[in-house]
Amino acid sequence: MTCALRSKRTLAPLLGLLAAAALTPASAMSLSEAYERAAEHDPYVAASRAQYEADREQGRQEFGSLLPSVTLGGSYYYADTELEAAFGQSQDDYEGWSAQVELRQPLFRLDWFARRDRSRLFDSRADAALRERELATLFRVAERYFGVLLAQDELTQAEAEAEAVRESLEDTRKRYEVELVPGTDLKEAQARDDLAQARLLSARTGLITAQDALEEITGSGHVALPALDDDLAFPPLAPANVDEWVAAAREQSPSIALARHAALIAGADRRSARSSASPVLDLVASAGRVDSSEYELGQLQDDARVGVELSVPIYAGGINAARLRQAEASERAAQAELTRVTLEVERLTRQSYRQASTAYFEVDAYQRSLESALAAEAATRAGYDAGTRTITDVLDAKSRVVQARRELNSTRYNLLLKLLELRQRAGELSAADFDQIDTLLRYPPAP
Repeated sequence: MTCALRSKRTLAPLLGLLAAAALTPASAMSLSEAYERAAEHDPYVAASRAQYEADREQGRQEFGSLLPSVTLGGSYYYADTELEAAFGQSQDDYEGWSAQVELRQPLFRLDWFARRDRSRLFDSRADAALRERELATLFRVAERYFGVLLAQDELTQAEAEAEAVRESLEDTRKRYEVELVPGTDLKEAQARDDLAQARLLSARTGLITAQDALEEITGSGHVALPALDDDLAFPPLAPANVDEWVAAAREQSPSIALARHAALIAGADRRSARSSASPVLDLVASAGRVDSSEYELGQLQDDARVGVELSVPIYAGGINAARLRQAEASERAAQAELTRVTLEVERLTRQSYRQASTAYFEVDAYQRSLESALAAEAATRAGYDAGTRTITDVLDAKSRVVQARRELNSTRYNLLLKLLELRQRAGELSAADFDQIDTLLRYPPAP
């Protein structure tokens, strides 16, 4: 008994500290608001936007290789010259300079169409990559948001359990003092009370941990969140055909789109590699000046030219053939990767559909389990009052109620997450889904 009381005295200050840290008198933040804050605060979102801009520039670089280029060059020099000739020797030092500007416009490249296609594909791939990161951000926010909601429910259940167990302990102590129950019942009640306090401490720590995870991406601090209604009716799964979800994923999944673009880019690379040994024709225009007039034999020369320049590769040591073989192998690898990603997305979509469908049945089953546990607890409490059941029976019945509530709450949040995950797999998840979920939440009254 002394040890148990000492344990409670040790935990009490820590429980109070955790309770103060977990509770914040702020207005409840909806899921949509959490996403809006994450869009402004989460470094992952900022990195996604920057990466999108970088990916788009890759396409512009490819397109720029088809446009004219202008080069400006120049030089400045100092010379010390000694000249020996039949009529004598001379020595002179002087300064000189030159400047030239050249314009070059490609007239013929065998891989022009490949470069044009690659430029467009780079832009499309950047769009698909950004969409994939947007979906990941949406689901990440929802996952952490529901993590806080579940932790809140866990804390509520732990507090209710701790209060009920403490009441049972006090009732058992009074009965023990008048010799209505044996000492073993009092020890059992004390042990259950210690366990309930430990669970309460764990629940408060879990809530703070979940709040920290949400704060990391929203920067909102430990704000209050709403909760799911106890009598909430979840919207049905639509469409109710797994093949329709798989077809949507095959068409809209950013992961498949990225793999498809990678295969198309690899094909364009192969066409470019095949043309690496083909002639290159450019239009070249240049103008320049060379000034060495300070030298007695120097000159001031202006030069302007326009013409075409043809370059025909003859032999490059087998490099071009090796590049072509490399590009062909890379294209085969990209095609195989596209097949792998497509099959994986289809499998994960079916898996998410089955998990979401199962979650509906689990919610109904755990709801019935909770109702049965509540009825059993009431009957056990009545038997205890009548002297036919022990305090151990009462505490066991209470524990079953708490466990049933935990499983029901966990399954309800899991159902929402699985529905969002299914829409993510199909490439359909959007902020509008968060608006719909917000209507299912119960918000505390405004102060």
